[in-house]
Amino acid sequence: MFARMDSLTQIALGSAVSIAALGRRSAAWKAALWGAAAGTLPDLDTFIDRGDAIANMVLHRAQSHSLFYLTLLSLPLGCLAARLHGETAHWRRWWLALWLALITHPLLDWMTVYGTQLLRPFDDTPLGVGSIFIIDPVYTLPLLAGVLAALWLRGGRGLRWNGWALALRTC
Repeated sequence: MFARMDSLTQIALGSAVSIAALGRRSAAWKAALWGAAAGTLPDLDTFIDRGDAIANMVLHRAQSHSLFYLTLLSLPLGCLAARLHGETAHWRRWWLALWLALITHPLLDWMTVYGTQLLRPFDDTPLGVGSIFIIDPVYTLPLLAGVLAALWLRGGRGLRWNGWALALRTC
């Protein structure tokens, strides 16, 4: 349950920021899909067994949550998305959207009591603010509503709903 809600939050945040960054330059479903994938990508390291439960927990939010490494990953990922969708003229916007989806993941994790190692490889100190619980429907549900509005409402209305939900949750 905990991992699923946390993953849902990261998927919703990744989708919301990608939709907001791409705006009308691409279909909302494309932005939402790529944003969801990028938003959950840093947590795929949970499938790596590092030998024991303590090492798995300590190293979970390490390299895969590094702002430096995620920034490096964002360029080829953005270019790939733009190329696959035939939107190479907007590759910079795809890069921005996927960079935001990638880095908002560890930044949100930073707000939890568990923290994350944002500054790897330069510093391995876990940083955590402790201002949000790892499972927070009050944070997640408005993001989901904004993403769904962007997917279902025509014109700029859905994008505005997504933007408002994202702004509300960021504050």
